[in-house]
Amino acid sequence: MKLYLKRMLSLLMLVTIILNGKTVCFAATTAGQEMRTQVLYLADIITSDNFMNDFITRGEFARMVVKASSFKDSVNASDVSTAFLDVESVNEYAPYIKIATKENYMTSYLGGYFKPNDYVTMKDLVRACLALLGYENTDFKGSQVQGRYELFCSLRMNENVDKLVNDFVTKKDCVNAIYNTLKTKKKDSNTAYGTTVFKDLSVNSDGDLNATGLTKTKLEGPFILKRGEALNLAIPFDITTANIFINGTSQSLEQTMRELNNSGYLVYYYNKTTKTIYVYKEGTTLESSTLVKKGYVNHIYYSASDTITPTRVEIDLSYYTLSSSEVKFAFSYSGTIHVGDQIIFIYTKANDSVASDEDTSSDGEVETIGTITHAYLYNLKY
Repeated sequence: MKLYLKRMLSLLMLVTIILNGKTVCFAATTAGQEMRTQVLYLADIITSDNFMNDFITRGEFARMVVKASSFKDSVNASDVSTAFLDVESVNEYAPYIKIATKENYMTSYLGGYFKPNDYVTMKDLVRACLALLGYENTDFKGSQVQGRYELFCSLRMNENVDKLVNDFVTKKDCVNAIYNTLKTKKKDSNTAYGTTVFKDLSVNSDGDLNATGLTKTKLEGPFILKRGEALNLAIPFDITTANIFINGTSQSLEQTMRELNNSGYLVYYYNKTTKTIYVYKEGTTLESSTLVKKGYVNHIYYSASDTITPTRVEIDLSYYTLSSSEVKFAFSYSGTIHVGDQIIFIYTKANDSVASDEDTSSDGEVETIGTITHAYLYNLKY
């Protein structure tokens, strides 16, 4: 029985229950709530994780929907015009309401009213999410509300959202529904919607969103933490409440320090806003073509025309070029890294291919493994 249940969950099977003649559907959960909320925060779809269990107003929801759309960068805050009698030009959500109704993500009421302070219902949420994917009224026959709701459930966009069509929804419900929308394929497409709107968003092998790219502009680092050093002294926020990931997998502080003791050093980045720490071990990939490594400097090479600025280094019998002037200075005569030093370095692979220890081409030219972007003495950061 336990094995059967596990298989049911792993397949994310959809369950539909009929209650009092109304349909409410449930889907198995994958990504955790914290991660879902963080993705939407990094994408600027929400501005905080406060009041997650409160009902959400139509005005606030309009902002979320537009920020999750291809119009997210087209909002004109100085546009004070409004098409609705109950939406004042000074209303912070007025520009979003204008776009949300124009693009049919949301509907208005007879008489020129939008009711921005009314609460959002499940049918409003379903309509907006499907509209983002490109679905229109003509895609549904019979009851528009029921047709949308059934499609919403069949696409498993209801993960962590278990409301009836006329129920009010909370901010958390909206976060979950929009997160599910971002990872769902667009209408008549094999592409996840979110990857078409956010260029730095991707979908991992489990079908969940990978927002690492969204954190780039807010990340600080890279930094080196060596055995014997305390992570809490290196991070400018309380790490007891921080999210820590090692090579993309969530880990506890205790596990992180154990890994540090085993490996001798770790490379880390942090995001002060989200209180998240990203840790990488030696030999692992930070991005598709960027790796962390440790080795001994065998030679430092200069060009014939410039004997002051190094152009290439040999580390553990493999060759690397040097990227920035800062890195070149570190390997220069006046720098801190010299032949014989053991260093930790981050490099981008040449031609985004797997590096080989054979560094000489058939015509005798020296081939490089990649380009070093950061370098540190094993006992001192430059």
